Amino acid sequence: MGAKLDRRTVLGAALLLVGCGGAPGGQRAPGAPESPLRLAVGEIVPGDGPPPLPAANFIDERRSRELAEQLRARLASRLVPAGGPAVLRVELDQVALTERLIEGRVGGVGGLVRREPTFAQEGALAVRLRVIEPGGREAAQVRVAVQRSRALPAGASVVTRDEAARALAADLLAQLDDALEVAVRDQLGPWLSG
Repeated sequence: MGAKLDRRTVLGAALLLVGCGGAPGGQRAPGAPESPLRLAVGEIVPGDGPPPLPAANFIDERRSRELAEQLRARLASRLVPAGGPAVLRVELDQVALTERLIEGRVGGVGGLVRREPTFAQEGALAVRLRVIEPGGREAAQVRVAVQRSRALPAGASVVTRDEAARALAADLLAQLDDALEVAVRDQLGPWLSG
């Protein structure tokens, strides 16, 4: 009887925690659009793309390429020219979404028997914004970089890995949004319009 009561107590507490898992106050809901950052520049031009990934397989390259496309779309909606003589150059310094064997862990059957995570997905984004005046002089620059990693459950299927990669990409983009807003307001304040 005591064991059943303990299980019920634990289950009740778990359900209570799940029910109270809403977004904390002051934070935007996941996927909620951010207001655009209007900058006093006449044009926003893409700069250099991210460098190639070192020792990447085709899945890492595909996931990183998709993340770069999402990042470009997000930046295009987030950074808006409000008019002015300067140009904003947007460079992608780093875009990587990779999957690696966790150091010291055993893959294959040994990893399944131990029920330990054997693989981790790692993501990194870095964006550099440069304000260029008409004469070609760089008037200001800001660089924003974020990174996250997440362990995968032992024996995760291909579908589970792809879902985890999409979730990690969404988290990275949201984290970059927050960091970009702070950095632009702090370091490109003179070029903010409205």
